[in-house]
Amino acid sequence: MSAPKHVIIIGASGYGRSILWMLREDSAYQKDWDIKGFLDNRADIEGLPDVPILGDPLSYKIEPGDIFINALGSPADRRTYTAPLREQDADFFILRKNLRLGERATIGLGCIFDDNVSISVDAQIGRFVTILGSSIIGHGVKIGEFCHIGNFVFCGGDAVIGNDVVIHPHATILPRVKIGDGAIIGAGSVVVANVPAGVTVFGNPAKRFEFK
Repeated sequence: MSAPKHVIIIGASGYGRSILWMLREDSAYQKDWDIKGFLDNRADIEGLPDVPILGDPLSYKIEPGDIFINALGSPADRRTYTAPLREQDADFFILRKNLRLGERATIGLGCIFDDNVSISVDAQIGRFVTILGSSIIGHGVKIGEFCHIGNFVFCGGDAVIGNDVVIHPHATILPRVKIGDGAIIGAGSVVVANVPAGVTVFGNPAKRFEFK
């Protein structure tokens, strides 16, 4: 029997603590793995009495049995704070609470799937993607790396989502729509046409949006 893993959560603020709660509800908790602590370098963030902050994710040296989960919402932050750990060949946890995964669908290393996410057949989910509760990913959808998809999002069949994309809650991506790298989809938007890389869209139908 292999030794249990020691889970380290990157990010000790609100979402990190939500991830801690989800991990503790998992049936494998304290059987296959335990919780070692948080990694966080923000001076105003404190650990919990039973879950300390172990150090800075940019300088932490991996110890035997460590396995990591990235609880940072921003794709840019997720890239930044996983990079030094990936350079050390860190192992990353896949959290999949009540995930419904279709035939031939694939999911990448370090993904987080909140409660009741549904991924249909032949979908491909890249590394370090976060998909929050009750979102539906249609058949053949391709999602790149480090994306963040909010609650109650629907991605229609064969849509293509680039890397580092943020899709806010209750958005709908119509079938076969392509969304470029780094695009942002506003809450409640209905995306009926392709979205270029780095563009923010909002509304129904979704149109280019700029903060003034």
